[in-house]
Amino acid sequence: MAQRTIAPSTYVIVCALLIVLTVFTVAVSFFHVPGVWHIVFGLIIAVCKASLVVLFFMHVLISPRLTWIVIVVACFWVGLLFLLTLNDYFSRGMVPVMPGH
Repeated sequence: MAQRTIAPSTYVIVCALLIVLTVFTVAVSFFHVPGVWHIVFGLIIAVCKASLVVLFFMHVLISPRLTWIVIVVACFWVGLLFLLTLNDYFSRGMVPVMPGH
């Protein structure tokens, strides 16, 4: 069976793209953006960089389907945990104060 590989030039391109995204992250930090948009832009860039690292440097792009299923399930559970944690955090002020507690 032929082994699938990633060309060395692809690694160089991905590394250069990661450096460009890092410079872009620093550049965005100096922009005056209202509200929580700094966090949104930073997280979008971070997700792009993490995806590149996982796909190319961890060889998930050429991995079998089972690896993809494990990654999707793990991302689902991490997202669910974040959702439940944020739900608890944002709903704490909605419960009235109970006397004696």
